Amino acid sequence: MGRNCNTSTSHRESAAYTAAKCNDQKSLKILLDFWREEVVSPINNRGDTILHFLAVHQNTIALKSLIEEGSLSSEDLRTKNNNGNTALHEAARFGRRQIVKIMLSLESGLVLERNSKGETPIYVAAMNGEKEVFTLLTGNEISDEFTMMRNDGSTVLHAAVTHECYYFALHLLKIYPELARKRDGEGMTALNLLATKHLSFKSGSIYTVEQIGTTSFLPTQALEIFMYFCIPAEFEESKPNNNLEDPETTIDVLVKKRSSFVNFLLGNFTWLGVIDDEKQKHILALTLARRLIRAEDWSFNANCVKNPLIEATKLGINELVEEIIKNYPQTVETVDEDGNNILHIAVERKNRSLFDLFLKKVSHKDRLLTDTNQQGKTIMHFATNVGSPFKFSTEEPAEKIRGYKTLILMAWGVLWFKRVKHCVHPRLWTVKDNDGKTANELFDKKHSEVCKEAQRYIKDLAGAALILSTLLCTINFAAVFTVPGGFDEKTGIPILLKQKQHSELWMLMFFLGSALYDSVFTMGTLVSILLSKFDSDDFYICLPVKFCTVIISVYYATAFTVLGCVQALNVENIFKNKDVWWLIFLLLCLGWYMTLIVLDVSYFVFDYVYYFIRYSVLYKRNKHVL
Repeated sequence: MGRNCNTSTSHRESAAYTAAKCNDQKSLKILLDFWREEVVSPINNRGDTILHFLAVHQNTIALKSLIEEGSLSSEDLRTKNNNGNTALHEAARFGRRQIVKIMLSLESGLVLERNSKGETPIYVAAMNGEKEVFTLLTGNEISDEFTMMRNDGSTVLHAAVTHECYYFALHLLKIYPELARKRDGEGMTALNLLATKHLSFKSGSIYTVEQIGTTSFLPTQALEIFMYFCIPAEFEESKPNNNLEDPETTIDVLVKKRSSFVNFLLGNFTWLGVIDDEKQKHILALTLARRLIRAEDWSFNANCVKNPLIEATKLGINELVEEIIKNYPQTVETVDEDGNNILHIAVERKNRSLFDLFLKKVSHKDRLLTDTNQQGKTIMHFATNVGSPFKFSTEEPAEKIRGYKTLILMAWGVLWFKRVKHCVHPRLWTVKDNDGKTANELFDKKHSEVCKEAQRYIKDLAGAALILSTLLCTINFAAVFTVPGGFDEKTGIPILLKQKQHSELWMLMFFLGSALYDSVFTMGTLVSILLSKFDSDDFYICLPVKFCTVIISVYYATAFTVLGCVQALNVENIFKNKDVWWLIFLLLCLGWYMTLIVLDVSYFVFDYVYYFIRYSVLYKRNKHVL
């Protein structure tokens, strides 16, 4: 008998659960019958009642029917699930304005209810960026400052920033500018939280030229960067007042109208829609950052461990760092809990953009360059860290790094070390830290495993490339002495010359000779790579240049071999003097595809060579202060 009763209850719960999202008369009857029998009994293992689901699906008809019937009390509305959320919490989470309005008209005190995390419905609405519901809830006479805070001291502005609701956060600052300086239980302001959101800024995304090549296929990323640039901004920042004495000055965001064609493309192509969402988020995050920077108490943060400038520098949020320094130049003197200044941190993470910015913009850069931290490390010691300027450079242990990454990490390690070395006074080159190690000794220790793995990888790659170049060399060498049409037995002159096909034959010999030359040149370069000493300085210029040379010569050897093959078919009149536009089209497609592949696999090396020339040849050495 008990089993049948439980089965009947389960069927009623299932029927009510399904009916909660419907507004027809049949579903309404099911819900009313269920309410009369079960009232606020949980219908799932989360402790949710039927009221929670009516709120989620905004079933206003059912809710009004319960009120009119007189069976719904204010105590029923206070019923909570296992997470402590009332039905009003759920309505606020999903922006169900009509449900919120009905519930408040029945019981306004619901805005005071807190869930297990200490969040009120007002806080939940802010956390999800529901502007209309937030306005409705805060318009209640009962709501006050404490209803807009969580038990741990986190405000609605903290909630909006944490969940990346930046447009709503700007709306909050416009109404409650005092929230900008509020700190939660851990002493974090909204700017502190924003400084941890590196993916919310352009510098933390893949849509920057500095990070090109870090995705799986470079041409695709290049196209995405181009589309990111072309997509028009939906939001535009109003011009702020330059008076820093007035932090309450409004930095507003204006919504720009975009053409119907742009909206059509962005709405119907998911790929473009994702790029658009990222771009708009970057615009709003930077606008919010500027507003919070102007309101932050930087005199307090000068000696604060949880400093937004330090966090932004560590995570490489270049825009945020630049804005802080531009408005408050004295903040460059900030140090973290270990005594590291922002120049130390930028050098440790090989952030070339920030490092160049500091050298150009900072007034007292010589002091920062000569600083030592609590472990006695100079900026030279920080330059010994294993890594690269690219996002794939992680905190992965050096002994676990394999393959192509090791070549990049080793080359950039040497280049960056020399770059920093020539920016500081020579007396810092031999300074020892508290462990008694100079920067050179520390560099060799940290890069020993990476150097070994890079050496193994280069030898394996050179061995495979040597086989390919030898094969191309053999094919073209044999082709030179097997001219189509053969040779005259008496004179030894190619028969084609007697048929007055001089230009076709010479073009064929040019392609074959060029392919042969490039193949032999590749073989010689590869042998020189295999015979290298693989010292640290070899990775500075010798190996990267040889690597680029091999890539270029193999590319041309392959291209000339293909062209030689096609020209040989033309000489033998395989096409019978017909129009072969399709073959030309195929060759162009093949050449374009090969070019994309070469760029994809070797971009980092060419990028390195560019910065090597820039730092070593075009760079002006710093005039050191004694």
